[in-house]
Amino acid sequence: MGTSGCTSVSVPGGGRFGSELIQEQAILDFYGSEEERNSSLQLLRSTCRSLRKDRGLACYNLSVLYDSLGDSAAAWDYAVRAKNSDPKDPLYGELAFSASLKMEGQNGTLPDSEEALYKEALDSCKKGKKEEANASVSKLVELGSVSKESLSKGIFAECGLDPSLLARAKSNSIKPSLEYYKSLEKDHPYKKVWDLSGEFGRTPKEPISANKATQSWRELKKALGSKDQASAKRHLISFKEGLDLLAKENAQSSALASNLKKAAFLLLSEDSNYSAFKELAKELDAGNSRSAQVAKP
Repeated sequence: MGTSGCTSVSVPGGGRFGSELIQEQAILDFYGSEEERNSSLQLLRSTCRSLRKDRGLACYNLSVLYDSLGDSAAAWDYAVRAKNSDPKDPLYGELAFSASLKMEGQNGTLPDSEEALYKEALDSCKKGKKEEANASVSKLVELGSVSKESLSKGIFAECGLDPSLLARAKSNSIKPSLEYYKSLEKDHPYKKVWDLSGEFGRTPKEPISANKATQSWRELKKALGSKDQASAKRHLISFKEGLDLLAKENAQSSALASNLKKAAFLLLSEDSNYSAFKELAKELDAGNSRSAQVAKP
């Protein structure tokens, strides 16, 4: 769940990976004794309130943990801190919004918070209260929390808002979902050996991948429909060759390529979707057997 270290706590190993380990331990401690829980919350609070760029997840974790304790006020406070640390992160925005709604239900509206203003605007639109909707949306426009695109589509477009609000609002040049998928692709460990441009629900920019292993596997999958064994075998051999080339780059690439080869073997031999090509699994099994023999002392 977590990622951050803090300015007052030494983080073994340093860097993002080391701080992730620290936060994971803090979360485990939260579910231990009362002393461990207090120590865990203190560590996460220090991290959240530090000046680290990656402090957002410590705040996020605190919000979730305080919510589990029934402390909605603290959960809201740290949810907002998480969002403020990285306003473009959709996960933080969603948490802050839900925490705000929960607080509103318990204690009334949180004045002029972005989440409360957004809720007021939506409620006013649904009830046909244009004047109140205009007032809330106007504040959101001033805060830069609502874009021109948001006002021109969906419920806001049907609300009959003052046209000057649309003129004042700025265009949204950032698409949170796209940025999220980009981050997944950028940080994915298999990026070293696999073309991820077509993953995560997105269409590849280039119809043919420059990665030999990736393109060969795509071609093999196309052969499923026609059950073309000869074509499938040719592409499978090309797939193996592509992985073998990548495996020569370094130890990490070798391990990743080996994992992909094993995964392909399991798909061909066990997955019903590939049953037409089940016999081809032996092409990969032979390679694995030779590797195992070479590795023997």
